[in-house]
Amino acid sequence: MNTPTRTKAVLYCRVSSQQQKKDGHGLESQEHRGRQYAEGQRYKVVGVFKDDITGGRVDRPGMEGMLQFLEEHSTPEEPIAVVVDDIKRWARDVEVHFLLRAAVEARNGVLESPNFKFGDSPEDKFNETIMAAAAELERNQNKRQVIQKMKARLEKGYWCFDEPPGFRYIKHPEHGKLLAIDEPKASIIREALEGFACGRFPTREEMRRFLAEKGFTHRGKSGIVYAEQVTRLLTRVLYAGCVEYKPWKVSIRKGQHQGLISMETFMHIQERLKDNERTLQRKDIHADFPLRGFVLCSSCRQPMTAGWTQGRNQKYPYYRCKTKGCALHNKNIPKKKIEGEFEHLLSQVKPRKNILEIIRIELLALWNKKIGDVEAIRQKRNARLETVKKDIREYCDLIKTAKSQTVRGTYEERIEELEMEQVRLGENIQKTEARNFEFEPALDKVIEFIKDPFLMWKTGDLAQKRLVLRMVFDELLVYDREKGFYTATFSLPVELSCVPELDRMEMVEMPGIEPGSNV
Repeated sequence: MNTPTRTKAVLYCRVSSQQQKKDGHGLESQEHRGRQYAEGQRYKVVGVFKDDITGGRVDRPGMEGMLQFLEEHSTPEEPIAVVVDDIKRWARDVEVHFLLRAAVEARNGVLESPNFKFGDSPEDKFNETIMAAAAELERNQNKRQVIQKMKARLEKGYWCFDEPPGFRYIKHPEHGKLLAIDEPKASIIREALEGFACGRFPTREEMRRFLAEKGFTHRGKSGIVYAEQVTRLLTRVLYAGCVEYKPWKVSIRKGQHQGLISMETFMHIQERLKDNERTLQRKDIHADFPLRGFVLCSSCRQPMTAGWTQGRNQKYPYYRCKTKGCALHNKNIPKKKIEGEFEHLLSQVKPRKNILEIIRIELLALWNKKIGDVEAIRQKRNARLETVKKDIREYCDLIKTAKSQTVRGTYEERIEELEMEQVRLGENIQKTEARNFEFEPALDKVIEFIKDPFLMWKTGDLAQKRLVLRMVFDELLVYDREKGFYTATFSLPVELSCVPELDRMEMVEMPGIEPGSNV
């Protein structure tokens, strides 16, 4: 039986990653060797197909293109040779190797290589299996080596994967590849995370809106921020200057990079996330209706909703009660009416400057007394840190002797909690040692806000307006369609600064503040 004559060939070249392709290491040399082999066999090269993907996969764009080409042009009478530089370039998995070879043969192709002779005898198939298995072994060994090196680097506090939003990689002379803060994105993320931690953004949805307004983007369109992105920002301990990778059992530890927030802030965020699991933000809370959810119906004492109603020629904004069975169910209240009355109420909140100054002086005095105890606080934290380290060592010993997987899991969870506390304590100790207290500027900002909350309401965005509501009022407001707002309950700072009787009171020395105190 005559063997069909092969006069044409296609070349298949593969490297394992896009970085190798970018650096120019491999594909060009494979193609050059393939053309040399084809010329020696007197084949005409009719196509070159390339991939930059792992050899353990079947679904490769270049491979699929080559198989499609064979299906269209290769025939039993004139089969096309498929030239690959080395058996390792064909595949690095035994099953994938023979699966792809069968796919080539099913399309009348013949696999050839300058370094290996493919045949159909038992001995040839045995040798081919050994070579394919060796390629798979080498791939798995390389994978293991890479994971071991990356895990070791993670354990030393270095992040080894794609940079998260707000960070970029730099080449550090001492640390090598290191995460560095990427501005201005980092400042936006820091403000969002700290705002969520302190309650400025009560829900993830409000934080998402803030990020969208700031034009935040990461590998996507500017201004489009998804809920999953917000959740990742809130739960990644990288932003607290730590690293963790649970798939490789790398527990949380202090990172080599500078964080955007403190560990204490990160833990506040996690606590708020647990508390807000059942809290969902309605989509109709936006700048058009800043009072939505903060004003109660006078009949059923449930929060009012708000929305736009289509009139004959245009839409009209209304607040309304949507509680079924309420006497005021679906009774519209014009936005202009209710918000106008609210602004009148807010404009009456005029704290007295002398009272605010008294509050400021007394709070600063208390703070000065507080920082006088820094050394005692630092010693207490150091003692707690040693206790935490001891507990971690004890739990690690218990894991070694535990026979139950459930018990080991419980110990691991406890170790994770202790390691987070260890990082937080370390941060707090560094803060006390640096004596970096900036209480007075923060206090001045609060005082400036309390001086004129009405101005912030008129000029601020939605987040600032909702901050006004939470800081000025201690309870939700009740509104009656006929009588207007019921008597409001103000927050303690506002109430104290607005009491007329305090104008006639003299400053009294607070016990324990001055050195000459008798207490």
